[in-house]
Amino acid sequence: MGSIEVSARWEVPFSHDIGETSSKFLIELRDHARIMGTKCPECGRVFLPPRAFCERCFIPLKDHWVELEPRGTLEAFTIVTDAYAPAGLPRPPYVICLVKLGGSDTAIPQTLQGLDLSDPRRVARELKVGAPVKAVFKENREGRITDFHIELMNV
Repeated sequence: MGSIEVSARWEVPFSHDIGETSSKFLIELRDHARIMGTKCPECGRVFLPPRAFCERCFIPLKDHWVELEPRGTLEAFTIVTDAYAPAGLPRPPYVICLVKLGGSDTAIPQTLQGLDLSDPRRVARELKVGAPVKAVFKENREGRITDFHIELMNV
């Protein structure tokens, strides 16, 4: 039996409470332009994005915040060349990346900016996992993950 593909657009505006941990992270971004993670007092792992508990040690991390240096390494990336529906994303082409900042043990997704994307294939060949990166903060921050983006350190 074959299948039928139906094209449609489904837009569902909504709001939700992101919780205490994510709220603190975004408030610190907005009010102080600093990146905060949580650190497990048992195993020492540093989480970015911050987590409410360590899934290895089952320890709450509510009171175990650490400020992270806004520098780190590129862990993975993809160059987006086709438009994607969610609002707030840049117009293609753009780079989505995973970075570890400030010695964190986990990676956070973010946009990698400051690149000449007129030839995305060239950028894909030249961009290297492990490259040093930095977080760059917006001047007017709103308490959103888009309050900062990532750039290569050597650019």
